[in-house]
Amino acid sequence: MDFFNKAKESIANASKDITQKANDMSGLVKVTAKINELEKEYDALQMNLAENLLVGHYEEVKALAPEIISMIERNREDYETAKKEQIVLKGNRVCPNCGAEQDKTAVHCTVCGTNIEDAEKTIPMMQAQGPAKKFCSKCGAEIAQGARFCTVCGTAAQ
Repeated sequence: MDFFNKAKESIANASKDITQKANDMSGLVKVTAKINELEKEYDALQMNLAENLLVGHYEEVKALAPEIISMIERNREDYETAKKEQIVLKGNRVCPNCGAEQDKTAVHCTVCGTNIEDAEKTIPMMQAQGPAKKFCSKCGAEIAQGARFCTVCGTAAQ
């Protein structure tokens, strides 16, 4: 009988150990998920803060960190160029007005309604005349070529 009691006790202890390890693992999974959630929230809050600072205080931020602003602008330009290249390599086309991806057979842009073929014909003529001037939608100030924000009021360029 002693053998069976020891076996029963051993099984009970093993069961307790397994239950404890399962509880520990469950707790670890929950804490890890919480950490991931908090990291994502923190990153989103930082991004929101950075965007608000750039939009509302572009000139001050540019004065404080001109190298970073320059890198951000170059990164955005490189991204836009690569995105357009990706669209073309997929066999589609880019709306010359809004930049949205369109099926290669589309006549009108599904986002802004522009007649793509007419717009593509006028682009070479416009490029020969020089780049079109952009103006801020909020204050009306002229926005420099390649600028992402108005230098007068900080509004994001359209």
